[in-house]
Amino acid sequence: MVKTYTLRLDNEFASLLENLSNKMCSPKSTVIKQALLLYQKELEKRELLQNLIESARELSKDKSNLQEIRELEETVYDGLD
Repeated sequence: MVKTYTLRLDNEFASLLENLSNKMCSPKSTVIKQALLLYQKELEKRELLQNLIESARELSKDKSNLQEIRELEETVYDGLD
């Protein structure tokens, strides 16, 4: 099922959407869909990173986990540009 939404854009964002649509040779709806999907992925990356940080904090409470913490810290930003 396809839903229709109406939104208001100021001139700056309207121009941005128009320019991206032209550059991509895609309808504006496709540009918006792709932007939303990219934003969703970014939020998922941030959530994953936050979970890793919280896990490291939990591990750090037990000093015997120090080596595991170091290994985890070395991989925190791998592939999360």
